[in-house]
Amino acid sequence: MTTHITTASIGQRAMDQVQVRSLRDVIAVLIEQRSIVTAAGASFAAHLLDLAIMQLRLNVNDISAEELTGLSDYVGAEFTRDKSSH
Repeated sequence: MTTHITTASIGQRAMDQVQVRSLRDVIAVLIEQRSIVTAAGASFAAHLLDLAIMQLRLNVNDISAEELTGLSDYVGAEFTRDKSSH
């Protein structure tokens, strides 16, 4: 009996340590690149690199888009509540 692995099941499995280490290496390089483009005054390029770094960190830490949205909604609600109480 052969077990078939689908693309969906591969995406749902936790990354192995080699993949995590590789992504962390990529993140480190992107952080260096962000510093370079920021120093050159390319703020939009730096922002794009920030987004790429954030996405890779989400992947490394196995955080879903739904979890990020929930956190964002919670922080936004807390910020609004704190701002209105002052």
